[in-house]
Amino acid sequence: MAFKTARIAEVTVATKALSTFCDSSSLAIKVKTSDVTTFLSAWDIFISGTAGATFALSGSYDPTVTTGPSSVLLAQIALNQAGTVTPCIVYPAGNNAGQGTSDTFNALITDYTEDSKVQAQVVFSATFIVTGAVTHATL
Repeated sequence: MAFKTARIAEVTVATKALSTFCDSSSLAIKVKTSDVTTFLSAWDIFISGTAGATFALSGSYDPTVTTGPSSVLLAQIALNQAGTVTPCIVYPAGNNAGQGTSDTFNALITDYTEDSKVQAQVVFSATFIVTGAVTHATL
């Protein structure tokens, strides 16, 4: 088996590399289903519908004006409100040949949080809803 470590994962949002700020990312793909079970059936019967996805990202806050996650994500929220989608690329096991796969998609940011606690680092998190297909490719 070719297990991989997430330590070398990479994330790009709106062409900005955010990997050095992130400690967690999650792409969740879900397929809608319709129940078509009829009378006298002993088991539920479903048919497949459309697929959709969400993406979540979190890590260490950095207010750097041009490259930090705060500036990148807040700028994208403004663009999303103006009708522009946010391009994203996720490399769950790194961005080198033989490291695994990449997932490329367009999304809208639905939530952005900055969290400050006494005796803890400031962290951020963002949630995206994917619009359109996720393109999955082998590196």
